[in-house]
Amino acid sequence: MRQDEIIRVFPERLQKLLMAYIRDWDQLQEIHIRCFSQLILRINGEKVEMKEPVWQVSRQDFREIMDHISNYSFYALEEEIRNGFLTIPGGHRIGLCGRVVYENGRIRTMRNICFLNLRVAHEIKGCADRVLPLLYEKDRFLSTLIVSPPGFGKTTMLRDLIRRLADGSEGKEARRVAVIDERSEIGACYQGIPQNDLGMHCDVLDGCRKSEGIYRVLRSMAPEIIAVDEIGGKMDFEALEVALTSGCGLLATIHGSSYEQLLEKEGMQRLIVNGMFSRILFLTKVEQGKKYPGVVTSVRDAQGQELLL
Repeated sequence: MRQDEIIRVFPERLQKLLMAYIRDWDQLQEIHIRCFSQLILRINGEKVEMKEPVWQVSRQDFREIMDHISNYSFYALEEEIRNGFLTIPGGHRIGLCGRVVYENGRIRTMRNICFLNLRVAHEIKGCADRVLPLLYEKDRFLSTLIVSPPGFGKTTMLRDLIRRLADGSEGKEARRVAVIDERSEIGACYQGIPQNDLGMHCDVLDGCRKSEGIYRVLRSMAPEIIAVDEIGGKMDFEALEVALTSGCGLLATIHGSSYEQLLEKEGMQRLIVNGMFSRILFLTKVEQGKKYPGVVTSVRDAQGQELLL
């Protein structure tokens, strides 16, 4: 992660404070920015409240921040504002909160934005290396579901698996991977270009609902594998079943903490019992007393049997 991608968002006085305080920029995860309040950082999973008055964000500071993240053309970003977040160079995502304006029952825009959450994009290349051999049966990729509570590295693991599949690895040929990036977190596209490395043979459908996107890429991109983040609704499950019957491999994530809890989710038991996912990965973020996102603790097959890592 290049620190200048983050630091350029802030006015000069806050840039100096952040540069002096943050020692390891690779450990920075979030910066909460609230007008007339001090910055709050999240570093290596820990919340850090900057309580000194010098860290308070003034109205002028906030205006400069908004100018920087929008390249002085905030109204040109109407669609992103309506969705509640912006993506900046480097793939870092900035969530927005303010007054929501409705028109004909739909969100038209957002006004009086005074709250921002800058989520720092991290790529951890190689985090999938240990588990990748278990996701093949000879040369066939086995559809895989990644499971963990929020913040444990599901998207980080998903991203690295996409890269390895789309580039080819372990003596396996590269696969055509289509990514449905509904929340712009996997590829983190900026002006259409993924800021994260998703491999050579990867196509990204950005900002599209998962269920709709799956049908779109099946019709137009001839994928061998379809990758999505955080499945959960009935329409997601139905679209994934269509993809599977069309001959595509699946790579997906879902919130959960155990195999038993996963089976309790509405719709998931049928999908697992029917063998939609041949491999299920469970993640933690603690390894040998240190915090790392995307650490695989358990791998199960379609019958729920544990496999040796």
